[in-house]
Amino acid sequence: MAAALPARAELDAALHAAIVSEAPRMMGLCARMMGNEADAADALQEAWVRAWRGRSAYRGEGPPGAWLRAIVVRECLRSLRWKAWRRWVPLELDEDATATEARPDGKLDAARIRAVAARLPTQQRVAFNLRHEEGWTIPEIALALELSPETVKTHLERAVTRVREAIGAPHG
Repeated sequence: MAAALPARAELDAALHAAIVSEAPRMMGLCARMMGNEADAADALQEAWVRAWRGRSAYRGEGPPGAWLRAIVVRECLRSLRWKAWRRWVPLELDEDATATEARPDGKLDAARIRAVAARLPTQQRVAFNLRHEEGWTIPEIALALELSPETVKTHLERAVTRVREAIGAPHG
């Protein structure tokens, strides 16, 4: 026999708590996806509104934070698509913005890698950030972006190749 669904009030409380606890992490994710904090704040607020209005779709399976993160990612993608319709943004990498130097410990500067990643095409940038900044798995990214795992892998491979080329890192 299936477990009874928690009462709506309990689910609402769990979703509210998840929104509060996930807000700082999701703001960082949105900022990396959107490219600036103002657009990130707008997208995050819209995602929270969509999540709250659509909370009847959440059935209590799995943690509410995972459900919310998927909504946030989709809202950022929706906002980016709308932004692309309003203006054209060149995708070529700027030589000055991508120059990097190794730190004394031999590691590349993460801020420079993020600067290059911020200029990737939308799908590549999102996949790259979710995988390498947020630590999501391929299946999690595929679910959130509504893509096949193979397509996610292709976006990741292309993103990593572009980042490596831009910073002069060796392949492999």
